[in-house]
Amino acid sequence: MNPKQVNRFVVCYLESKLCHFVEKSPSSVTVKLSPDADRALSNRPYYWSFVDRTGTPPETMTYRWSFEHPTMADRTNASPISYVMTESGRVIQEEVYFGSRRLHQLFEVVQHAGRCVTLFEEPPRGRLDPLGSLPYTAWLGVNFKVGYECDMKREELYDWGISLATGIIQERFMDKLKDRRLTPRLPSNVHLLRNGLSLRKGMVQLEAALERKLRNTDFGWAVEAEARRQDELERIRQYYEPMLAHMEHPDQREQKELLTARFRQREAEIDWQYRPRVSASVLNCGIFHLPGID
Repeated sequence: MNPKQVNRFVVCYLESKLCHFVEKSPSSVTVKLSPDADRALSNRPYYWSFVDRTGTPPETMTYRWSFEHPTMADRTNASPISYVMTESGRVIQEEVYFGSRRLHQLFEVVQHAGRCVTLFEEPPRGRLDPLGSLPYTAWLGVNFKVGYECDMKREELYDWGISLATGIIQERFMDKLKDRRLTPRLPSNVHLLRNGLSLRKGMVQLEAALERKLRNTDFGWAVEAEARRQDELERIRQYYEPMLAHMEHPDQREQKELLTARFRQREAEIDWQYRPRVSASVLNCGIFHLPGID
């Protein structure tokens, strides 16, 4: 990301959190954080627990973020954070660039906050009857990550959606959304159809459909991984079992126990490394209200 892109990303985040801009320019921005943004960015859990406990009006922090990419010499010699006292209080100055700690924190905050969204498609402008109402159907869209794991690993992404009105499941659901204009606000002249499925039932049906699909995939890789696991287990058995068999003297009891523990540990390590398994997780999801009755 170049400084212009970093600037645009940071400003969009601050605007979405209703922060107060003291000064804004292409190279820097001075902003007084809103309470939501301060909770996420200032790393003051004890202060915010005090505010929540006592009901005290919060005093949020003010930052000046510079988007000029620093040279290596500047980045080495200068402190990453400095403070300036102004008439309105203390201002914390930081350089925000691709790879900086602050930008990485913003990425994490946005990713966490954006895992679940509710969006509406904007209706076409100028084509609706001002006295009419357009029906919208709610879709549950989920991005699944499926991992095929053994001593090697492969991951696949599945973007599926299910209509909460009819139960229709659509694969590659993100293709359905990519050319649509979406907004977090309910548009005017729109009414939402009643859902036939709850969110829980919709998610259960998506998970069941994904499981059926995965059961029909080629598991030749798992057979090969299991064969490698058995080969590795047989190899260490051939190494440890003869040594353990020769430790029959009472004076070797402690040494035998240590060797047995090491043997079991190696078996567990090989089992964890080579045993084939399939894992599935949800990256993010959302409720998408789209026009039509689907």
